[in-house]
Amino acid sequence: MNTGPQPGDDDYEDLPSNVIALRGVSPKARYGPPLLVLGVFGLGLGLMFVDFRVGALVIAGAVVLALVLRIVLPVRRAGLLVVRTKVIDVTVLAILAAGLLVLALIVPAP
Repeated sequence: MNTGPQPGDDDYEDLPSNVIALRGVSPKARYGPPLLVLGVFGLGLGLMFVDFRVGALVIAGAVVLALVLRIVLPVRRAGLLVVRTKVIDVTVLAILAAGLLVLALIVPAP
């Protein structure tokens, strides 16, 4: 039975570091943080039908939540929030959150 690449295998070295770090992590730990962020994001999408500004602020809050979780959680606990290095992930999420906050605040109410 093949359990996949093991340390010392040539193929193992070609895997991204986030995939290597998630080996052996339970699905709850792997999917918990992203599902929390997606839940808040979905709430924001629903609120956009009621009030655009409130919905956009909740979506921006979901991105800020992802940013905070990516900063405070170790790679093995951050799960699928890990895409690149921590610096790149945090930078991209911070820019996205700032853009969404500006969008939510400057778009005039219908």
